[in-house]
Amino acid sequence: MKKNAKWKIVLNLVLLLIILGIMYYFIQNSMRDIFIELKETDLTILFSVLFLGLLHQFFEGCGIKETVRGFSANFTVFDGMMTSFYIAFYRIITFGVGTLLAEIGFYKKKGIKISQGVGASALHMVMYKSAIVTYAVANLIFYFASMLNQRPQMIGLILVGIVLTSLLIITLVVLSLSLNLQVAVLLFCNRFVRNKKLRSYIDQLNLQINALHQAMQSVLDDKATILKIYLFNLLKVGAWYVIPFVCFQEETNNISFFLAFALISFTLVLSGVIPSPAGVGSFEFVYLFMFQPVTGTVEAVSSLLLYRFASFVLPFLLGFLVFLRERRKVVTDGIEEISEP
Repeated sequence: MKKNAKWKIVLNLVLLLIILGIMYYFIQNSMRDIFIELKETDLTILFSVLFLGLLHQFFEGCGIKETVRGFSANFTVFDGMMTSFYIAFYRIITFGVGTLLAEIGFYKKKGIKISQGVGASALHMVMYKSAIVTYAVANLIFYFASMLNQRPQMIGLILVGIVLTSLLIITLVVLSLSLNLQVAVLLFCNRFVRNKKLRSYIDQLNLQINALHQAMQSVLDDKATILKIYLFNLLKVGAWYVIPFVCFQEETNNISFFLAFALISFTLVLSGVIPSPAGVGSFEFVYLFMFQPVTGTVEAVSSLLLYRFASFVLPFLLGFLVFLRERRKVVTDGIEEISEP
């Protein structure tokens, strides 16, 4: 046992060194310009951006708490915020690959079953995307005439983004709730899969899918909870959408609050359907495409860096603190285990 504890400590220290190396790479290559921009930003603007970034995380925590309330009665808003930080950290460290696993893993540590965690993650994604679509549709209706006169080519792109995001939402809901899909999988396996070991894995997977269905159904049956989750997602997304307008107050007054809000809503719905690791490169491209014609290149780039700080760097750094706390507990437990007589 003591030998295993020693290996556990060594492996965690090695993991920490690897993580620090990856962080150094990101800070030097992806975050350096953001930190330079922070140094040159007016303190009032900077604190406003920081406040909106944390406000987003608070509403995110409220939404996650409501999402998993049926699975864990002791799950708090603070736990929801820690979940968000943890996800943000692993999204960057794993280049987007480990995002879902990180969320499910955090839920598991809070006593939530894997199938329930998968259901909560799916609902989390559905509600987030639903909020993005809601804002995009509302702003498209509001600015349709203006865009038709000034930038008609944008209308088609935005509609494509809305349609593709809506299809993603529908697909997630269908996969989570469809009993017919589970029956089809069983019928296919009964007919074509003969290998006993493979059948065993498939049967276990089907049990997980069935548990996922039950978990999603239990949440969706509670209409009041669904409405709360949806509203919290509107609020959390709205907090981010205010950031560009706040940033432009330092450089230019050529853009109104509602126009800035509309342009960032179009940015999110479009960048979300453009393939890119962790959604990084696609977001920058669409953001500048939307804002440059209105504010100019310098102001657009400056606001982009501040927006990325609130939505990208801040939760990542807070997630690193959550990660350190987790590793510290593992190492401490290992040391105590070694110290036992």
